[in-house]
Amino acid sequence: MKRVALTIVEYLLGFLALAAFAALAFSGGAPSDERFIFAFKVAGCIALAELAALYFRAVPANRLIVGANLWLLAGSLAAYTGQWWWLKGYQRLGESGLFISILLVGFSTTAFSAVGFVAVQGERRRVLIASAVLLVAVLAALLASVLFRGTVQWAAVVPLIVLSWLGRLLKRFVSGGV
Repeated sequence: MKRVALTIVEYLLGFLALAAFAALAFSGGAPSDERFIFAFKVAGCIALAELAALYFRAVPANRLIVGANLWLLAGSLAAYTGQWWWLKGYQRLGESGLFISILLVGFSTTAFSAVGFVAVQGERRRVLIASAVLLVAVLAALLASVLFRGTVQWAAVVPLIVLSWLGRLLKRFVSGGV
């Protein structure tokens, strides 16, 4: 029971930076430039702390969280350094930018990490299959983010939840549990 509770807390804390960003940027409706910049500055600091914590863990980091936090960190750095062209690019991409970041993490970890995009030790063939399935799912999430642009629940929240649960199932597949 303690292990399950710890897993749930770790999962919720993993997306804390993204939740903080969404709350700060979108709580009052469509974000203004000021709220957008403030949300990136705050969430980027949380993302940096999360990435540092993930780096020092013994088990491989959840690649979805890494991709989301790198997206937030890049936005935060742009906000702090006045790189308005970068933030305007983020605004043009909308929710799609998040999934592009996750895809980049997915492709690189599938290619260069023994545990792949799914971040679990196992037979290499199973790791590659599971990573490929998760990459295709992220592509589907990217498509959803384009189709539902501006509706944060359908463009980002629901696809992230689905990706997270799929990632858990794929970890079980790699471990031989499915």
